[in-house]
Amino acid sequence: MIDNNFKKCCFSGYRPSKFPFRLKENDPDFQVMSRNLSTTISALIDDECGVFYTGMALGFDILAAEAVLELKKEFPHIKLVAVVPFEEQKKSYSPDWQKRYESVIKACDEVVVLSREYHAGCYQNRNKYMVDNSDYVVTWYDGKQGGTRNTLNYAQKKKRYIVNVNTEYFKEFNNIQSKIDL
Repeated sequence: MIDNNFKKCCFSGYRPSKFPFRLKENDPDFQVMSRNLSTTISALIDDECGVFYTGMALGFDILAAEAVLELKKEFPHIKLVAVVPFEEQKKSYSPDWQKRYESVIKACDEVVVLSREYHAGCYQNRNKYMVDNSDYVVTWYDGKQGGTRNTLNYAQKKKRYIVNVNTEYFKEFNNIQSKIDL
């Protein structure tokens, strides 16, 4: 069960095809994003954030979950919660992403499955669930239309603190409210 004494954070970002760089360890832009993401998660932990929600989409969601799991080695009190929109979410993923998905799911402290089957709006339901249960939303966002933009719009309406780890907008935690042009 998740401890309600901690602040909570969720992640929202692009699938691999929407990033302007490759999600590969040897890509310099990917390295910067990974560093910014880890720095942000560490700063949130320092700010008493102890619960992190991932929507388990391939790309940013799984990368963020992996970053939380890496930091969990240093901060074992933090919790990772997978919010799965429907049971067969990973079915269309490539074998590599399916393997990463399974690895994250196995390491999560809790898994919330919102629907047995896919239905129109299930991803939006997942995103609302995560935002509704979070104080912070961490994203990699550069202005593209789609689910990330919709989630950030919803987070702004709910007055959540949004942190954009895109280098163009990223600021250190002491000035965490990043510029988001929606």
